[in-house]
Amino acid sequence: MRAAGGVKRGGIIALALVVVAAVAWAVLWFTPVATVKEIRVEGVVNGDAAAISESTGIVVGEKLARVDTDAAARAVAAEPWVEKVTVGRSWPSAVTVDVQEHAAVIHMRATDGEHLFNGEGVEFLVAPPPPGSVEVVRVPRVENPEPGKLDPDPDIVRAVLDVLDVLPERVRGEVARVDAPGQTDISLILHDGREIYFGSSDRAREKGRAAEIVIDREGQRWNVSNPAEPTLRN
Repeated sequence: MRAAGGVKRGGIIALALVVVAAVAWAVLWFTPVATVKEIRVEGVVNGDAAAISESTGIVVGEKLARVDTDAAARAVAAEPWVEKVTVGRSWPSAVTVDVQEHAAVIHMRATDGEHLFNGEGVEFLVAPPPPGSVEVVRVPRVENPEPGKLDPDPDIVRAVLDVLDVLPERVRGEVARVDAPGQTDISLILHDGREIYFGSSDRAREKGRAAEIVIDREGQRWNVSNPAEPTLRN
C-alpha cells in the first residue's frame, strides 16, 4: 500500500509541474510579459549586423514566446557573409543571433569586382577582400559558368587551397598572390615581387618548409617543386 501511495503522490507532483509549466507558458504566450526588447547579433566581422538583425523578421515588442527562431535562422542564412547561424531566445527580453561567417581565404578579380571564396572553394560574394585573403590569378574557368559566378576550375582551386593551408605562418604572411594557370603549375608571388614555384600541391607541407628557407636567400625566382633540392629559376 505504501508503494502504491508513493506512486500516486509522484503522479500528483508530476501533474502539478505540468500544470504550472502550462500556466507559465500561457502567461508568456498571451500576455505582454516577456516581449522582445533587443536583438543581439554576435559573431559578425565583415557582414552587416543591422541587415542581419532586420533579415530575421523579428520586431521589438513581439512576444518572445511567439518568435519563430527556425524561420529567422533560415532568413539570416541567406545573407551573403553567413555560413552558419543559430537563433535563440534569451529570456526575458532578447533574441540572440549567433553568426559564423564565411572565411574569405582567396579572391579573384573580374570586371564586376573581387569574387571571394571560402576554405572549401565555394564562391560566396563579390566584395572588397578582407585582410588575409590571397589573390589568385590565371585560373582557367569551367565552360558554361553559373550566372554571376566566375566558376574557376575546381581542381585548381582545391590545389591552391591545399598549398595555402599548410604554408608556414611566416611564408603565408609574405604571399601577395598565387599564380595558378594549371593544377601542376602553381607559384607563390611574394609582396616584394619574388616568386616561389611549387608546381603541384603534392608534398605541399615539405615545399612550404623549403619556401621558408629560400625566402631568406638571394634570388628573384625559386623552384621548390622538389623540396629536397630548392633551385633558382632563370
